[in-house]
Formats: sequence, C-alpha cells, structure tokens
Amino acid sequence: MIYTRDEASIIVDIFESALTKYDISVPSPEDDEREPDNMVGLYGSTYFDVLDAVEEQLCSLLARCRRGEKITECEFSGTV
Repeated sequence: MIYTRDEASIIVDIFESALTKYDISVPSPEDDEREPDNMVGLYGSTYFDVLDAVEEQLCSLLARCRRGEKITECEFSGTV
C-alpha cells in the first residue's frame, strides 16, 4: 500500500532540513504560537499548505503513470 500523505511528508521533511541547515524560517499565520526554539523551517498552515501541494503532485504523477506515461529520470522536460 502506498500512502501518499506519508510520501509527501518525507519530501517536505527533506525541504525542511534544507531550511533548517541554512536557518531559514518561512512565515506562517501561526508564528505567534511557535516556541522560541522552533523558529526555523515550516510551521502551522504553511507546513500543511506545502504538504498538501506535494501530495497533490504525487497523486497526479501516480495517475499519469497508471495511464501509461513513461518516467524519465534526472532530466527536465523543458516545459517546466
């Protein structure tokens, strides 16, 4: 069983690790609720907005695979 929410969370965690590495904080409407030692990365609705978008993209990709589209790795299409 593939759980797209789990997969999306893994991808968002990779992105969040990069933000943390460079001490980058993405603002969120809930910033006033953050703990002082949690001011790096994604938080609150900002985190879930990114998570939802990644999951939506994964679902789209899986649907395209089911329709028979081929996968090309490590190469841009030139249309992005």
